[in-house]
Amino acid sequence: MKKSSLAVSSVLLALAATLVPASAHAGNPSVVVTSEGDCLEFGEITQITVAEARELVPSRYKVREADGTPGKVNVYMGDYSCSGISVNGGRAKPTMITMATVEISHRDGVEQPWGTTQPLWWGTNQPALTNAVQRLGAPARHVQATRSITPMANGMRLVHNKYTGSNVDHERFAVVEDISSEPVQNFHTPVGYYTGTKGEIQFVYDMQFRAKEQAANSILVSGRDTDLVHKYGFPITLTSKNTLMTGKWTMRAELKR
Repeated sequence: MKKSSLAVSSVLLALAATLVPASAHAGNPSVVVTSEGDCLEFGEITQITVAEARELVPSRYKVREADGTPGKVNVYMGDYSCSGISVNGGRAKPTMITMATVEISHRDGVEQPWGTTQPLWWGTNQPALTNAVQRLGAPARHVQATRSITPMANGMRLVHNKYTGSNVDHERFAVVEDISSEPVQNFHTPVGYYTGTKGEIQFVYDMQFRAKEQAANSILVSGRDTDLVHKYGFPITLTSKNTLMTGKWTMRAELKR
């Protein structure tokens, strides 16, 4: 898979949960989140300046400049909905998540692998997930969210996702292809980082997904006064033909302090 596709893949699953490495110590607070039903995921990329990114990311992390556009940093946004997500082994519930990340090139002066991320925001309509991540010291946002899917001709579907609240209000309208014949890919992300109110959270993901570039014709409409527009560089209306992903994942986040 091309590097650009992997970037979108890691971002689309990034913020929903911070994943705990297999070597995590039992004494550290952690969250384990598992999608137990197939997820439908969309991704967008916009850019902000390095100076703007530094205002959003703690100084111990150095943001990675975008290829081909010096002085700019990619912001990866993902919306996804799953038929079932469980938190710490609890009962799986239908869940929608919206999130965004930037890539980190260095942590405490040490170079990090490609794909290392720092969350900018994430929000979900499942209160148990919001509360679990907030207990680690991360600013999870609770949002109201709805999804509708309308069948169309030739196996196409019209998807309408709507998120409201916590200053990330937006809607997505997308006509998507059937990608069920695409091969399943397995991807394990490098450790990502977030410094919250209680210390540093480290996260990883194990993902199994199908993906196809340019399989979703999407219109993203953001609220005029939201953080998406004023902090994260998104226009009010963004039309794009982007990667569609469907799949499952397990994520774990651990507070390292």
